[in-house]
Amino acid sequence: MSSKWTGGPQAAEVGDGVVDATARDCARAAPRHVQTQEDRRRLEDFEKRADPNDKEQMSLLEEMKAHTEKLEKMREFEDPRLSFTTPEFKEAQRIFQENYKKNFGRPVEYGMVKKYPWSTPTLMKLDVPVDVDGNPWPLDAEGNPILKDEPEEDEFA
Repeated sequence: MSSKWTGGPQAAEVGDGVVDATARDCARAAPRHVQTQEDRRRLEDFEKRADPNDKEQMSLLEEMKAHTEKLEKMREFEDPRLSFTTPEFKEAQRIFQENYKKNFGRPVEYGMVKKYPWSTPTLMKLDVPVDVDGNPWPLDAEGNPILKDEPEEDEFA
């Protein structure tokens, strides 16, 4: 069995001929033949401008050719569904980064603390939980942090 990706929506067909929308969209979003053509065009442009009598330029050109061939071979086995350039992945990454910066809506209970201004910061449990801006987190009657029960709609995709 070959592990080579044949690409396109035809390869993403499942069962009764129904195409998986994510696989189809990703196959359209990351056409590797465009990247290969662009690499070849760039290489041809350098070949035209290179001086055949200059050994340094010729060695760099040979290195570029080898690298371009290596990229073509790597892309041959590339699965476009695993691309990190798809709109879905970018949106999920943006949401994750925003929530990460907000500590996923949870209080910060540990932090790097300097006991004295000249000492080295040490990871310690904070006396009072704080938010990511350093403001005290609201506590219940027992002294436990009050957490949101349900995440917001746009918090997780």
